[in-house]
Amino acid sequence: MRLSIRPFGDVPSGTLEDLAEDLASLGTVTVLEPAPLRPEWFNPDRGQHRSEALLDAVEADPGDRVLGVTAADLYATAAPFNFVFGEARVYDRPAAISLARLRSPEPARFRDRVAKEAIHELGHTLGLDHCENRGCVMVFSNSADDVDRKTRTFCRRCRATVDFTAKRLRA
Repeated sequence: MRLSIRPFGDVPSGTLEDLAEDLASLGTVTVLEPAPLRPEWFNPDRGQHRSEALLDAVEADPGDRVLGVTAADLYATAAPFNFVFGEARVYDRPAAISLARLRSPEPARFRDRVAKEAIHELGHTLGLDHCENRGCVMVFSNSADDVDRKTRTFCRRCRATVDFTAKRLRA
């Protein structure tokens, strides 16, 4: 699988390098040039950017799957949440994550959270819904502590779906 990462706004290059390394098990990873966060994506009443705008923006980027990454706080207009760690289109190419609520004073913990949420959102693009297995990367996370509790790996059931979809992409 060919995976492209598109940073939006000011995303540290070290974070992008770590993420590319952490996603290498999913396929060939390319980090694209940064793009600006557009003013019309920002909701001043919420102080957040619309996650759907990032999905639309990466849609034309190259790759079997594309991941937008931003340090800006995100919300999804269709979701009843105050924020989202990320969003994706199920069985489609685009996904996006926000670093804003994944921050930690511990660099290793921050890196782990970013990897987990990126893998989680890319899992949605490969056809996965949220999983009930508490250790699976596809379990829903409502807080950074929830992200810390799950692993970076797919459970057996989710892994089978990922493998099936990835095989179809290679065909």
